[in-house]
Amino acid sequence: MEKRIKYTGIFIAIVLLRLAISCSESSDSADVTSNTNSNCPTKTCGDFSSHAAAQSTYDSNKSCYKNLDSDGDGIACENLK
Repeated sequence: MEKRIKYTGIFIAIVLLRLAISCSESSDSADVTSNTNSNCPTKTCGDFSSHAAAQSTYDSNKSCYKNLDSDGDGIACENLK
């Protein structure tokens, strides 16, 4: 009977440990999401009629509008004229 209680305690400890690890992993992914600036309006190159307008928006907040510079060279919406 004592062995059964001992193994049950070990089993419960393992389950609780796995649950704690699972919760910490999900909170880590939430932290990654919170690092993105959720106050940024969603803009794509299709929202602009000219390269100059897209570049001006990109330059105003490069971290917020980083999706306007797909290749990371500092030039926003290169396909626009």
